[in-house]
Amino acid sequence: MPRRGIFVVGALALLSAVQATDADAQDWTRREYPEAPPNSRGNFVAPYFDGYYKNADGTYTLSFGFMNRNDSDLIEIPLGENNFIEPAQYDGVQPTSFPVVNYSGFGGPRERGAFGVVVPADFTGDVWWTVTTDGYTTKVPGRLQGRFQGLIGFESAYELSTTPQAEGSLRPMIRFTENGEGVWGLPGLWDPQVYTTKVGQPVEVTFWAQDRGDRELGQVNMTLWKHQGPVGSKVTFESLVEAVAGAGGGQSFQLPDGVTLDDLPPEIRARIGRQGRGRRPGPGPVGETEPIRIPDSGPNAGKGVFRASFDTPGEYVVRIRIDSFNAAGDSQMGNQCCWSNGYVRVNVTQ
Repeated sequence: MPRRGIFVVGALALLSAVQATDADAQDWTRREYPEAPPNSRGNFVAPYFDGYYKNADGTYTLSFGFMNRNDSDLIEIPLGENNFIEPAQYDGVQPTSFPVVNYSGFGGPRERGAFGVVVPADFTGDVWWTVTTDGYTTKVPGRLQGRFQGLIGFESAYELSTTPQAEGSLRPMIRFTENGEGVWGLPGLWDPQVYTTKVGQPVEVTFWAQDRGDRELGQVNMTLWKHQGPVGSKVTFESLVEAVAGAGGGQSFQLPDGVTLDDLPPEIRARIGRQGRGRRPGPGPVGETEPIRIPDSGPNAGKGVFRASFDTPGEYVVRIRIDSFNAAGDSQMGNQCCWSNGYVRVNVTQ
């Protein structure tokens, strides 16, 4: 007989819910729990609510991320009945492309803060993100308050810090004009320009980013993502950032010129983690989610430049994640600090 249920898991006061549906489509690879051990293939995407933080104007930002529970398989789910946010006014900013990630330390296989939703100061409800993978539905509520009032430790959901970390790290700043107003945070900054191009003809994007830690300022990194786009389409990235001294990746090996992590077999890519280790510094092809360090001195200080090419017509959103993960020991994905998002819209014709 089909089973239906709601499962709630918690970590550091983070609330995550998963609803099981269409039991006939479920098997042992879909354990109904987002934090169960992943399997090699045929698994699902689990959406996560990472927590919230208060903004200067009194509003709140709800942070959402995801975990692709496969070893290497990319999962893509277009916006619509299988990938939506309620209330509908917040729908449309979530990703449709869910790559496998594997961060060191506490970061693990989760991509945190892929996008943020801003709610009013007096918000008391839930913002639900629902994702269905091959008939299997998972959903998570973003909220400011817990559902166990009166119990010690459950008065609120997981509040993220916006103050300096232990060594002074803060979310970096990003802007799309050299002297424009910078923005930091997870809802990020949307490039006001909507790029138009044809299949195979790259667009070139320039932005500026800088560390804003409460310490000696350091370098920041960019990683590039296909945030939204037609299912099965391929976005190819080329970094035009000049080489930065000491940005070799921290491993004893290097990939050959012109080779990115995306070119490696899935089992090798999963083993070393999609963190760009071993990439030669300087301009050249760059894999999705592969970090490139941006110079913090010289004529190109703070300047990030890349090209993106598309193999399929359609509407795309490229996410630029700017992080300060190399600047101090208190800054990495698992710390829920310190990165900000930028988003670029591209319309591609045949």
